[in-house]
Amino acid sequence: MAVTMRELAKLAGVSTATISLALRDHPRIRAGVRDRVKALATEVGYRPNPVVSQLITQVRASKTTTYQSTLGAILTGDARMYRDVHTFRDWLASCKTRAIELGYGFDVFRLQDVDLSPERLLKILDARKIQGLVVAGPFHGSESLSAFQSTWERSAVVMLGERPNHPMFSCVLNNQFSTSITAFDELIRLGYQRPALCMNPDLDKILEDRFLGGFLVRQTRLPTRQRIPPFDFSSDSKTRFKQWMKRYRPDAILTLHYEIKEWLEEAGVAIPHEVALAHLDRAPDMEDWAGTDQNNTQIGSVAINMLTGQLNRNEVGTQAFQKCMFINSTWKNGSTVHPES
Repeated sequence: MAVTMRELAKLAGVSTATISLALRDHPRIRAGVRDRVKALATEVGYRPNPVVSQLITQVRASKTTTYQSTLGAILTGDARMYRDVHTFRDWLASCKTRAIELGYGFDVFRLQDVDLSPERLLKILDARKIQGLVVAGPFHGSESLSAFQSTWERSAVVMLGERPNHPMFSCVLNNQFSTSITAFDELIRLGYQRPALCMNPDLDKILEDRFLGGFLVRQTRLPTRQRIPPFDFSSDSKTRFKQWMKRYRPDAILTLHYEIKEWLEEAGVAIPHEVALAHLDRAPDMEDWAGTDQNNTQIGSVAINMLTGQLNRNEVGTQAFQKCMFINSTWKNGSTVHPES
């Protein structure tokens, strides 16, 4: 796998900005540092991404002003969700970062704010000349979306994380089907023979059952005796979980739910010696978990790229069909699985 600039910066103990400048022989960087960075880049086989390099060159050569306009983020759920859940937090942070990189401002609006009526939001967007919007769910069961129809019809819109049909817009989301397959295949490669899925079915339904679908596709490759029925997780299902464990005895579990680890530890189950765990949305700070990193920062960045493309093409309002970008996950090792031999 190619070494990224961020990984090269970590190895060198400097910032990514220093790496970029050193590789371009910029005089701001001391000669000794430039030589050390270039030697390390050669040693680890770092190669600049030609597409990114070309884009950066074009931006540097551009004679236009830095500021383009302002983009907006519309949040449909409770504010605590976007603060406490790393998935949402990473989406929004990367949206803002990418917008600024492209010369845009970035404002955030919460539909649940008591004083944000559809009429008031429309006036604010018009006053600030905000025509491009990224919208973060939850979308299912949200009656507020239809109330803001006038906002959607005058805007270029990209949905984050889900692909609701009403209203129908472009979207960027994780490929949960592939995410399950990636985690399943890694567990099999590590020697586990009876992997199982513990998933809240209501949550997976919102995601069009992609987690379950990927798991079941891979499970068909196992002998019948090794196929374990998925466990329908809920926060009050501890007793059912213990009964399920006793009956089926999986040696590895794919899940989104931290409670599974707590319940196993409470029952005295040794992780990973008796049961391995793979988290299907592993955050970078979850070093005690193995699992799949959904690359949430890429979701936010790609959404802004898609949105600015729509603005350049003057594509506003609801669409006849959705253009959806699926972002694949990356497997990360951790202490909840056996180390590779």
